[in-house]
Amino acid sequence: MVEKREARSGEAPAKGRKQAQKNVQLGPLAEGMFLANGKNPYVKADISIHNLDELERNIASFEHHEAPWLADWIDYLGDAETAKMIRAEPSSFKKIIHNRWSDLKKQFN
Repeated sequence: MVEKREARSGEAPAKGRKQAQKNVQLGPLAEGMFLANGKNPYVKADISIHNLDELERNIASFEHHEAPWLADWIDYLGDAETAKMIRAEPSSFKKIIHNRWSDLKKQFN
């Protein structure tokens, strides 16, 4: 009922406000992760990965033991939350990175 009242008064419903706040918070993070301006690339053999998009495209080339290094690089790019999740669950690093890429891609496009 409160949501109906808020909608009639011209305000966004509480659920919509929460999503809008999340979008605003993820916007700068998405920009930093996809542009990575002024940041050093992650180098693996002959591949230089410059941003989250390139990491997503090359994620299959990484192995479980490289998860802590990727967490450090992701933290360096500015995403401490994702780095923390990878450190807590290194066996799921590919899934964690893919999910974050998916969330941030929506904000960046």
